[in-house]
Amino acid sequence: MQKYKFITAIIIVKLLLITHQINAQSVPKMILVEGGEMQMGSDYGEENEKPIHKVQLNSFYIAEHETTVAQYREFAKATGKEMPPAPSQEWMKTHVHTMKYYTSPAQTWWGWQDQLPMHHVNWYEAIEYCNWLSEKNGLEKCYTEDPDKGWIIDLTKNGYRLPTEAEWEYAARGGNKSQNFKYSGSNDPTEVAWYDDTSGQKSPQEVKQKKPNELGIYDMSGNVWEWCNDYYAADYYKKSPTKNPFNDKFSAYRVLRGGSWHYRVEYATVADRDGPEPKFTNYNYGFRIAKTN
Repeated sequence: MQKYKFITAIIIVKLLLITHQINAQSVPKMILVEGGEMQMGSDYGEENEKPIHKVQLNSFYIAEHETTVAQYREFAKATGKEMPPAPSQEWMKTHVHTMKYYTSPAQTWWGWQDQLPMHHVNWYEAIEYCNWLSEKNGLEKCYTEDPDKGWIIDLTKNGYRLPTEAEWEYAARGGNKSQNFKYSGSNDPTEVAWYDDTSGQKSPQEVKQKKPNELGIYDMSGNVWEWCNDYYAADYYKKSPTKNPFNDKFSAYRVLRGGSWHYRVEYATVADRDGPEPKFTNYNYGFRIAKTN
C-alpha cells in the first residue's frame, strides 16, 4: 500500500512540474519596474524625440524579454490562428544581405525557432495575444472593441497588455536604477543590441543572448521593434502630460520602439520613436507584454 502511495506522490509531483513548465513557457518572467521620474526624449535624435521633458510613472511590470515564438505558437494553436507566412522569394530578393544565408532548398529562411522573438505581428495581433493570455490566467482583459470608438484600452485592469510608450522608455532606460545609457543597458550597442551589424542581417536572434539592462531586462535595444499602446504623434512630446502619459487621442498610427536586427544602430537607442499603421507588419515587428502593478 505504501508503495502505491509513493508512486502516486511521484506522479503528482511530475504533473505539478509539467504544469509549472507550461505556465513558465506561456508567461515570461515579469520584472517589477518601480515608479519614478525620468527625462524622456533626447537632443541627439530625430525631431520626434524632442523636447526632453520630465515624466513621472507609477510602478508596473514588464516582461524580461520579448514574447517568443514558442509563447505565441501556443496562442495560435489555442485560437486556431495560423503562424505568419515565411518570407517570400520577392522579399528575399529585396533583402540581399539576408538572402545570402539561405541559398539551400533545405533552408530557405531562419524558421519559427522557439526562442526567437515572435515577429511579423501587427498591433492588433499583439493585443489579441495579450487578451488571450489574460483570460488563460484568470485575469481581466485590458482591451475591448467598441463598434464606434475602436479598441479601448483600460490600464486599470489586472491583465496583460502592451506597455505605454512612457513605460517602455522608462524600463529601457533602467527605471530608477538608470545609468543614463544611450542604449538599453550600455553605451556600447554591441553589448546589448541585435542590429544590422551584430546580426549580420541574417535573422532575429534568440532572446536573452545579450547583456541585460540595469533592471535585468533583455533586448530592449534591437532584435525586433516592439509595439506600444499609444497612438503615435510626432509632436506628442510638446504637449505630453507629466504624470503617467499615455496618448489615447486617435490617429492612424501606433507607437513602435526599440529598433531591430535588420535596422541601423541609431534606431536602437532608448529614445528612438516610430509610428507605423497598426495593421502593418514585417519581419522586424514584435512585442513584449506589460502589466499594471
